[in-house]
Amino acid sequence: MQTTYLFKGLELSPKAVERIVARVPASAYDTKTDPERFTFREAMAHLAEWEQINIDRLHQGVAEPGCTVQGFDEGQFAIDHNYAALDPVVQAKFFADKRVETIAYLRTLTDEDWAKVFYHSERGEQTVFEQAMTILGHDMYHLEQFTEFLP
Repeated sequence: MQTTYLFKGLELSPKAVERIVARVPASAYDTKTDPERFTFREAMAHLAEWEQINIDRLHQGVAEPGCTVQGFDEGQFAIDHNYAALDPVVQAKFFADKRVETIAYLRTLTDEDWAKVFYHSERGEQTVFEQAMTILGHDMYHLEQFTEFLP
């Protein structure tokens, strides 16, 4: 399984997040650039929390091929977990720490593990590899969003 760029992207995302968080002024943390998207503070908390959700999905997909993982209402998660009160700097550190765990786990997978299929309640059938690629895509989505808050 060719995963060189997948791993490189997964490793670089926390570094890019750290650089952006260091440059976004605190006065912009609670600004909405789009009424349909999270504030910077909420988006950083979301990215950090979803790293654990993604780790859990990867573990489940490998351990229980054919299982179904549940989708979540991200907006409700933000309310339930009080994203609006969380510190983006702390959340960026949490994200980086969890990403180390994600990468370490992914490095243990065999080609057979990467090909295992499970089901997402909203997206349908996917392989463990596709879930890992989804993580990278999710990173890019939010990295682009974070740049909107840069001075």
